[in-house]
Amino acid sequence: MRGVLILTEGRSGSNWLGSLTNPTGTLGKSSEWVDKSISGINPRKVSCDEFVERILKLASTENGFFSIKLFPRHIHQFQIYYGKDLIKYICDSQEVLLLRLTRLDRLGQAISFCKALQTGEWKATTGRKNTPIYDFNQICRCYFMIGRSYDFWSNYTNITQLKVVNFIYEDLLEDPTAWVDEIANFAGITYSKKILRPDTQIQRNAQSEVWRDQFLREISSSEFLAQTTPSEFPRRTITNLVRFVFGRQMKPVPYST
Repeated sequence: MRGVLILTEGRSGSNWLGSLTNPTGTLGKSSEWVDKSISGINPRKVSCDEFVERILKLASTENGFFSIKLFPRHIHQFQIYYGKDLIKYICDSQEVLLLRLTRLDRLGQAISFCKALQTGEWKATTGRKNTPIYDFNQICRCYFMIGRSYDFWSNYTNITQLKVVNFIYEDLLEDPTAWVDEIANFAGITYSKKILRPDTQIQRNAQSEVWRDQFLREISSSEFLAQTTPSEFPRRTITNLVRFVFGRQMKPVPYST
């Protein structure tokens, strides 16, 4: 099989870009397939081989080309369950194109992430049913979590010396052709330019800008360092005690808000 792994973090524009490639029916089905909530696969109940086989099937179009979005937490979840590096595991058996997608407007991304956490709405294909409430601390946590994620991908690709093609969200806004072309060329597919009119809408709006202005006013006078740590201290639970005894990572994990 052949496919693409997209190394990024939430609210980076990956849903929008997926809405360009998915309709082709030949460039994979881009989504966060490692997430149990999306794949429906419980890693506690399947072997490592079966888990990967099933997510590759879910991520693939009929021509056998797959597309999987990966956030750092997905890599850590897989390692916790199976003790393996998911990217290496897939690259060892499949032909893979690695794309790294980052967003320069970190504050805008954090605000968008904060809204999605509150509403549970990660795509703008439907009208918003819940009204998000401005939360300075939550935006801080999202901002620093996103920074950790981007640092993770930079360090990961550097230390593994894997070839990765880098894209910046803002550079694609005017014309996302380069993104689609990169994937299509790797897949050996010719696609219709009509797909460059996606259904997914960019979620930035006037409310986002109001939140941005308020945040920037508050940050200079607020005590925010408590919101910058990788995560909360591990909770004193039986599960974490067991994890500690067996030398496994306790919860919550670093790439959480």
